[in-house]
Amino acid sequence: MKNKNKTIWSNRFKNKISPSFQKIGSSIHIDKRLYKQDIVASIVHAQMLMKQKIIKKEDGNKIINGLKKIKVRIEKGSFEFKEKFEDIHLNIEKALFEIIGPSAGFLHTARSRNDQVVTDFKLWIKEASKETLKDISLVMKNLIKKAEKNTDTIMPG
Repeated sequence: MKNKNKTIWSNRFKNKISPSFQKIGSSIHIDKRLYKQDIVASIVHAQMLMKQKIIKKEDGNKIINGLKKIKVRIEKGSFEFKEKFEDIHLNIEKALFEIIGPSAGFLHTARSRNDQVVTDFKLWIKEASKETLKDISLVMKNLIKKAEKNTDTIMPG
């Protein structure tokens, strides 16, 4: 595939992009932790595209299976996140093209990168909030247990 190593900016500039410009534009070092949300949202999006008969089931199933393979590679630590591909969305997209070929292009039908960013972040916030609430609840339970064990302890006040 001819475009597999192209960066998102490569069509806008004649000269090679400087490493410092690439570093400024890249967020992969932070948003790679959104991989689960990005993959889940992409799978659901592909399912919607198939259900609405916007893409063929064959292409949709290729996309879904490719995304699942990428998730396994990330979780095994064998996925290489590349700064030149800027963010989690483009890193996953490029890997999907490598795995399934041109069918990967259908994943952007009826969806922008901005849609992906907002969706992934909202899903991450929802999950992180649940974890935070669990942690707060655990701290409260432990404080109550500690207080109950020390009802007769005298403390200066």
